Amino acid sequence: MGRDYEAREVTHGVSFGAFAKIKAATSTGKLDTTIEPAIFTGLRGVSFDTTQDMSSYYADNVVHVKVRGNKKVEGSIKAYQIPRAFLVEHLGFKEVAATGALLDTGSAANFIWQYIETVVDEFGVEVEQLTIYYNCTAGAPTAESKTDEESTDPKEFEIPVTASPNSLVLDEDGKAVTYLQIRKTTANANLFALAYTAIILPDTAVPPTV
Repeated sequence: MGRDYEAREVTHGVSFGAFAKIKAATSTGKLDTTIEPAIFTGLRGVSFDTTQDMSSYYADNVVHVKVRGNKKVEGSIKAYQIPRAFLVEHLGFKEVAATGALLDTGSAANFIWQYIETVVDEFGVEVEQLTIYYNCTAGAPTAESKTDEESTDPKEFEIPVTASPNSLVLDEDGKAVTYLQIRKTTANANLFALAYTAIILPDTAVPPTV
């Protein structure tokens, strides 16, 4: 009997971070997919961890039943700079029109977040992998200011993020979706091009080649 590994591969890098407003389309009641994602320049890293508690309930001196809690998806975005539009629209900052100053008295709003990683196999073949989180809440960014010495370390900002299901984005069973992940292939390549001009959904068809 033969023993075969799957193709060896690793995932690395993060680029083309992008964000978009969450808005319902008045015609369908679903997510407005015509909103174009804005590129998040200066992205250094993205991390999300999914946790799910499981509780055991006992009866007759044994585990009677195990019940899973809801999934919790938390993480952070790290960057050398934060786009002003992201600060104003999603982090609760307000811009003073006359001077361009930023105040911490604005209103925060949830957002869609997406980015691309690279997957490379043992033969050096690379493919892009797109991940989209459909309903993100961001907290106040943190950063440390340090004096310059012989070498200079750029200031890095970290933004805490929580991802939740989006009731405007449903799968084929009608369940609200938290995130989508898809790899680029010859067959779906046009979908990747579309992802940075409009929001793609689980049921978005691959656009035909013109």
